[in-house]
Amino acid sequence: MTRVGWAILATLASGCAAPAAGPVKGSGQGSSSIELRGSGSIVTPPKPDPVAARHAIPTALILDVYHLTVPAGAVSRNDEFWKHVDESRIDVATYDLLFKNGVRVGLARDIDWGYFKGLLGQYPSARQQQVRTEPGKLGYFELPIRTGVPYQNLFWLDDRDGLVARTFERCDDLLAVSFEASTHRPGEAFVKLCPLVRGLRRQFHVSVMNNEEIEIDQKHPEQLYDLRLESVIPLNDFLIVGPSRQAKLPTSIGNTFLVTDGKTEPTEHVLVIVPRVFRIDDPALAEPTSTPRK
Repeated sequence: MTRVGWAILATLASGCAAPAAGPVKGSGQGSSSIELRGSGSIVTPPKPDPVAARHAIPTALILDVYHLTVPAGAVSRNDEFWKHVDESRIDVATYDLLFKNGVRVGLARDIDWGYFKGLLGQYPSARQQQVRTEPGKLGYFELPIRTGVPYQNLFWLDDRDGLVARTFERCDDLLAVSFEASTHRPGEAFVKLCPLVRGLRRQFHVSVMNNEEIEIDQKHPEQLYDLRLESVIPLNDFLIVGPSRQAKLPTSIGNTFLVTDGKTEPTEHVLVIVPRVFRIDDPALAEPTSTPRK
């Protein structure tokens, strides 16, 4: 090969070689339009879909209800008691409606449990009853307050400040409580409470064959849905239900369902509703998420 041919070959070879590496300078704010796909190891993770269905954690719920009976005024006129209750966490419209009808509600925290326990120790005549529900995702029970009432008048204000009046004969006054464990927010419980009046209506039937008159009593429950309470109770919190100062009116809802006449003095009723939620999908975690109060 001639020298000219060797020169041409050398020139072609030097043109195919990679350029020498040098320092790369920039602002550090550049962006790339390259998107890695397929089997690449560096792939941008997909963003979570906010509307996608979430995995529901199977849970069960036990509801502990402490029914406390204390002297009149021990709760309704005790400002120190209500300082340990967060009443702002109840729906404003619901809270106002119940308050003006003689019922006061709020949420309290575990850290204040010692205060409530010590307060009860100040009243030797305080009486406590505990109701514990069966474990389940939801449930319902009725808490009797007054039974065998021969006659009573009830007056209450509705959500439009309209006065409602009802008369009941031969009735029982109860508080209906329903509850359900939250599936998407483990540890939370949804509790509803509604005043219930169960009246007895007497009917007489005459037998044509024996010419006998048979007396039959039928129970007719009537829920006062206008005055129901709905509340979400977070983990390690509990619900307080007691009378307000308006419960002093003898025909009010608060007086009817949360105040009774004692042998020597009237008494007030206070409900402490404590949910205990636990998982049921893992035996190692099948313990209540909150400790029982003592």
